[in-house]
Amino acid sequence: MTGPFRVLNRLVRHARITWKNLAIPRIPSPPFLILFINSVCNLKCGHCFYRENLNSKDDLTTEEIIKLSDDLGRVENLNISGGEPFLRQDFAMICQRFIRNNGVEQIYAPTNAYYTAQTVQKVKDTLTERRLKLLVVEISLDGMPDYHNRLRGSDHSFQNAMKTYEALVELQLSDKRLRIHAISTATGSNMEEIRNLSEYLFHNRPGIDHHSVALIRGDWANKDIARPDLEEYQSLHERIRKLWAPREQGRFGGIVEPMLQWAKTRTANEGRQVAPCRAGILSAVVYANGDVSVCESLPALGNLRNKSFMDIWRSKEADDVRRSIRDKKCFCTNEVFLWPSITFQPLHLANAMFHAKVWKKP
Repeated sequence: MTGPFRVLNRLVRHARITWKNLAIPRIPSPPFLILFINSVCNLKCGHCFYRENLNSKDDLTTEEIIKLSDDLGRVENLNISGGEPFLRQDFAMICQRFIRNNGVEQIYAPTNAYYTAQTVQKVKDTLTERRLKLLVVEISLDGMPDYHNRLRGSDHSFQNAMKTYEALVELQLSDKRLRIHAISTATGSNMEEIRNLSEYLFHNRPGIDHHSVALIRGDWANKDIARPDLEEYQSLHERIRKLWAPREQGRFGGIVEPMLQWAKTRTANEGRQVAPCRAGILSAVVYANGDVSVCESLPALGNLRNKSFMDIWRSKEADDVRRSIRDKKCFCTNEVFLWPSITFQPLHLANAMFHAKVWKKP
């Protein structure tokens, strides 16, 4: 797709989602879906806040996920999660179902990238669906090799992730729809590790487009791990933004990142919603066991084995949660919910752009 058509397509998409955000005449089928396709994971990460739900025996079957797809309308972004999502054998089939049935054009999949052959094969199979425009594999890395391996509970985690990266780069040569990102979770003990990691990735892994940093959240496994100092976190973000600026040029997400970091830092500092949260309108979560929620930080509203998604989504219980969110009784720094809340509310988008000074070169 050429430049002008890409811009036009982006504007049309933006207008379509902004209209859905108004929820007229009723709550729409969510355009952003976070789908946990499994609970199976091969690692034991100290900062994991899903540890109690991992390696369960009640993950949704293929048929149950197909039924979910049939109940949903258009899905703009599909965020595949887990467990380790690439351990699910029908990963590609699930993605293809949502592409064909729900109009999905963009898929994001975080991964520990431990299993190279399985990951690459599933990526390759997913890319056979030509209607898909973007598949982003987000490799989760939290520091240089020794630190990362200790945190993940495996002596080979970092090295295997780099092998997977190399294999994905080879695949990318024949299909530019595949993009590779790195994502790190910031804690009180790995600020310097992430700084060194980002330098290493930028200078030695040219196939990675983007390195993002998330604040640790939830009830994580290792209680010796603390939250990072927010000033140090902001300094880290500025350093990474400056370092990666050459690769951010021309990437639509490049303008969103500084707004997200501004919103996350201010939210954490002030303990409130910086932009009115649209979880429950624009975004939904479906867990591996079929539980449905509006957000990863709030309780489940029901389970797909008892009710259909849309029955749960438009239930009184869901409306009560939306009212609570609208009254700003909760707040979080989760990027998956922050960026739609900023991007598709024009006044708040303008406010975030101003405060984040997105026009300034790092």
